[in-house]
Amino acid sequence: MKIKNKIVVITGGSQGLGKSLASQFAKQACRVIISSEDKKELKKTAKELSVDSFLADVTVYDNLSNLGKYVLEKYGTIDIWVNNAGIQIAPNLVEEVDIKKLHHLFEMNFFGYFYGCQIALRQIKKQGSGLIININSTAGLEGKPKLSAYSSSKFAIKGLTESIRKEIANPEIKIYSVYPGGIQTDIYKEKYPDDIKEYMQVDDVAEKVIKNLMADKPEQDLIIRRPIVQKYRF
Repeated sequence: MKIKNKIVVITGGSQGLGKSLASQFAKQACRVIISSEDKKELKKTAKELSVDSFLADVTVYDNLSNLGKYVLEKYGTIDIWVNNAGIQIAPNLVEEVDIKKLHHLFEMNFFGYFYGCQIALRQIKKQGSGLIININSTAGLEGKPKLSAYSSSKFAIKGLTESIRKEIANPEIKIYSVYPGGIQTDIYKEKYPDDIKEYMQVDDVAEKVIKNLMADKPEQDLIIRRPIVQKYRF
């Protein structure tokens, strides 16, 4: 796939994987628009990467709708829309998960993606071509202990992605998923894993995403598992 000069929208683009993806797309001469609800970080990242930005909270439909309108008014098209904004809450047994945190997690991790897909797809269908990328997680492929909330939200994204694929009749309209394993980002800020230093570097993951997109036949579901660290006893 040729991505040079594409108009790319990335939610949650001010830090972590979103920021790294923005950098990688910019290196391919794409015109990148990052969004975030953190005004300070958004401005800082946009200046650092020399990309465009738009303040938006993905849990608020009108915010994302306005993001879409902004991009269309300024650039005339949406070539690639990356749903990336997401959060994690501290691991816990299912019966001990805080309900308010659970609802907020789904507002970010699922509803934000659903809204993004709706807004992007309406325009992409009018254009007759385009790509949506849903950044998922290996937690969306298999349940994990004490991650019932996070894993459930990621399984929901998987179902959303696969359902949209079956609705789309035009082969020029595509929706991809990326399933990375643990990455060294601040998504774990409520409680960092003890082995986070063994997690993948964010730039390595972003590079693999871009490399896949530029392949002759990109994988629709790109799974990026972190390497198994061998621990030897002497």
